[in-house]
Amino acid sequence: MAQEFQITGMHCGGCVNRVAKALKALDPGVAVTLDPPRATFGDGVEPSLEAVNAALATIGDYRASEPA
Repeated sequence: MAQEFQITGMHCGGCVNRVAKALKALDPGVAVTLDPPRATFGDGVEPSLEAVNAALATIGDYRASEPA
């Protein structure tokens, strides 16, 4: 089952590209969308929330959380 995280701080396509590039280190097949603002990791890839936020912290003011 795919794992999803809500991403805050994304406002445009450039943000989506930056977030996707950072998260590809955790899963080369990660899908990042702006509407809704989410990162979806592939089946069998289960990064921790801490790992996702650590990757996001390197690129700016983005935060991941469990989907609402």
